[in-house]
Amino acid sequence: MTGWLRVLGLPLLLLPAAPPPAHGCPARCECTAVTRAVACPRRRLTAVPDGIPAETRLLELSRNRIRCLNPGDLAALPQLEELDLSDNVIAHVEPGAFDNLPRLRELRLRRNQLKLIPPGVFTRLANLTLLDLSENKLVILLDYTFQDLRSLRRLEVGDNDLVFISRRAFAGLLALEELTLERCNLTALSGESLGHLRGLGALRLRHLAIAALEDQNFRKLPGLLHLEIDNWPLLEEVAAGSLQGLNLTSLSVTHTNITAVPAAALSHQAHLTCLNLSFNPISTVPRGSFRDLVRLRELHLAGALLAVVEPQAFLGLRQIRLLNLSNNQLSTLEECTFHSVNTLETLRVDGNPLACDCRLLWIVQRRKTLNFDGRLPACATPAEVRGDALRDLPDSALFEYFVNAGGNDSYFATLSVRAEPAANRTPGEGHNETQAAARFPLDLTTILVSTAMGCITFLGVVLFCFLLLFVWSRGRGQHKNNFSVEYSFRKVDGPAAAAGQGGARKFNMKMI
Repeated sequence: MTGWLRVLGLPLLLLPAAPPPAHGCPARCECTAVTRAVACPRRRLTAVPDGIPAETRLLELSRNRIRCLNPGDLAALPQLEELDLSDNVIAHVEPGAFDNLPRLRELRLRRNQLKLIPPGVFTRLANLTLLDLSENKLVILLDYTFQDLRSLRRLEVGDNDLVFISRRAFAGLLALEELTLERCNLTALSGESLGHLRGLGALRLRHLAIAALEDQNFRKLPGLLHLEIDNWPLLEEVAAGSLQGLNLTSLSVTHTNITAVPAAALSHQAHLTCLNLSFNPISTVPRGSFRDLVRLRELHLAGALLAVVEPQAFLGLRQIRLLNLSNNQLSTLEECTFHSVNTLETLRVDGNPLACDCRLLWIVQRRKTLNFDGRLPACATPAEVRGDALRDLPDSALFEYFVNAGGNDSYFATLSVRAEPAANRTPGEGHNETQAAARFPLDLTTILVSTAMGCITFLGVVLFCFLLLFVWSRGRGQHKNNFSVEYSFRKVDGPAAAAGQGGARKFNMKMI
């Protein structure tokens, strides 16, 4: 028996030893081995927990009670790529806290209690691409705060108590593409501080108490394509040189107090494709206000208190597709206003006290389609338009328009204009013939209603015919079609006649 046990135990001795168990997961966290993620949200943690696996790539510590980050707290996580510390009470981040995170790409410190970021905090984060410092209590951005973040592409520092940005605060941010500054106490923009952002593509400046744009604010930003200025209640004018040096494709100046279209400032933006000047107290659009914006495709002037749009106000807009004039105070729009915008496809005029002017229905020529996207007063059909309303139309054209009549019914109609042959024209006489046809779109409801009405009519006729046949058949058996006739010969005076006749005789006849 002992020999057999030795033989059976020999293979067991030859088996390799089992590997040691991998590192466990912290008690209050959830670990995912596939994605190498550790999630510890809302666990009332006051510090970074111990026992996090060294191979972790994503660590979420949001909505806890962490107060401070010290050197060594994250030193055991060299593979970390994403770190979320949002919604804590972090008031201090010591220099060196992120020194051992060379692969970190995203760092979120949103909604904490940070008042100051000392130099050296972001040292050795050469691969960081996203940094979110919004909704803290930062008062100042010191020089060289971000100098080691050479790969940073997106920086969020909005919703802070910023009153000052040092001239070299953004030094070193060579790859930054997006910057958002909003809801802070800045009263001026430093052109020198923004000048370090050579690669900046999008700049969003929202809810700021800045009263003016200086000529040097954006001069050193040649790569800036999108500029958004929103909710600057103290801004009353966009200076002529404030946008000089920029090659913007999108510009938004909304919810400010500018009272006129900044035509002088826009004259340098020949590459602009989208312009938004909505919700500003602009009352008039003068002639040629956008003449230099030859590439503009979208123009928004919604809620701008517009009362007058002068003829040829949109002169020069060769590629315009969308024009938004909704929620203004426009009572009339002349057709000559749109003579130069042959490429216009969508016109929004809802929310205006517009009076009916049927000539607006033909402002787009050369077989273009115009969509009145919004409310337009109900107008007469083209067949009811006479006189000189057609004098400016070309000799041969087809126009299509869509009108929403008072928000109730929608009509689609076509207008065909043909010139009379020269052989039939009287010298000195020329006129156009118009043909209008209202085309109502067929939908399922219309088809069902039409079919039901047709069936009811047909069944009613059939029922009526059967009723007539029934009445006729019932009455046929009650009428007699025969009659009888009794005929008596007239008496002849005299005895001969009486003897020859043998007396009076009667004949009875019956006709069937």
